Amino acid sequence: MKKNNIYLATKLFSFYDRYASTNMYDAVLKSKKYKNANIYLPFRDSNMKVSNIGNASKNIFEADINSLKNTDVFICRIDGLSFDAGIGFELGYCLAKESLLYVFSTDFVRAKIFEREFTITNIVDKIANSFYYEYKDNETLSYEGNLKENINEFTKFVTDKTDKYDFKFKNKHISNKKYDVFIDLCGQKYQWNEILLNSIVAELEKNDITYWISDRYKTDYDFEKDISALDNCRIYLTCFDENEPDFDSCILQGYAYHKNKYIIGYESNNIIYFVEGGQTMGVNLMVEQSCNVILKSYTGIINKIMELKNEKEK
Repeated sequence: MKKNNIYLATKLFSFYDRYASTNMYDAVLKSKKYKNANIYLPFRDSNMKVSNIGNASKNIFEADINSLKNTDVFICRIDGLSFDAGIGFELGYCLAKESLLYVFSTDFVRAKIFEREFTITNIVDKIANSFYYEYKDNETLSYEGNLKENINEFTKFVTDKTDKYDFKFKNKHISNKKYDVFIDLCGQKYQWNEILLNSIVAELEKNDITYWISDRYKTDYDFEKDISALDNCRIYLTCFDENEPDFDSCILQGYAYHKNKYIIGYESNNIIYFVEGGQTMGVNLMVEQSCNVILKSYTGIINKIMELKNEKEK
């Protein structure tokens, strides 16, 4: 029987996060379905091996992509008010290649929009086997005892859910309509997204450039239409102007990268992060390295789209 290749993703920016990833690792190996699987653990299997050679960010990205190419099953845990952008990208990449997807959360915080409550996020709930573990308070145990007990219970939870569920997303919306640009400015989450969008759209229409707008933070969002439009576009335009890029945008970017779209990243801030191994990045390396170009201004976006249009028409 063929062994499954599993990509196991969790936050890795602190050694506490990395330690927690080993808990997930043990949980997966205890399942009946995946006890003999090959499990790729980012940082252990990429950063620790390639980060001291040449361009560390590029090397780590390529190592992770090479693993994702062979991934049958993608499993991740995402917690916090903002989710890890790299995990979002990897999730979207595996969605595009039709891997089996599992997403877990142990967070105390949940989200909703227009009375729609999410297990994880708007898109994640539609594409993955998504599970929220609810902390259980045992009054007979100390604070530390409760934490240890819940870690053990969460391990069992992961093992049980991966054994029982195997949902795969299939898009039922088929469309052949083509677009030049798929615009995803944080899914139109903020008012400034709308202001920037209006300026971009005015220029695109002036130059007969067709476009689709991802507006998942509106009331009538249809993910299947969104992903069909992304399948049928040439350029994917996204935005990184947040402390952590919008998680669902990162999913769409990972999807776009696997589908060989030309990816334009817009990032107007000038913050540079210094990380282990000496490498620097303006945003998570998975989304940064997957871009064809990262631009700092609205005029830069328009100029690049016009340049790509002129190249296509030659």
